[in-house]
Amino acid sequence: MKIPVTIVTGFLGSGKTTLICGLLRKIPDRRLAVLVNEFGEVSVDGSVLRAAGQQCDVEIHDLPN
Repeated sequence: MKIPVTIVTGFLGSGKTTLICGLLRKIPDRRLAVLVNEFGEVSVDGSVLRAAGQQCDVEIHDLPN
């Protein structure tokens, strides 16, 4: 069974988190996992995505650096 994977990359401030939050809100009937790899000491994007993910069945995992 093939599992579709989408990788979102880009520079700081390019809209990655906004894009993912929008997708999470538009497809609440899908089962998704979001892996967040941030280089900062505080996972800002992880917190934002977690709040958006509460509206649907989504798992948010922060990857430690």
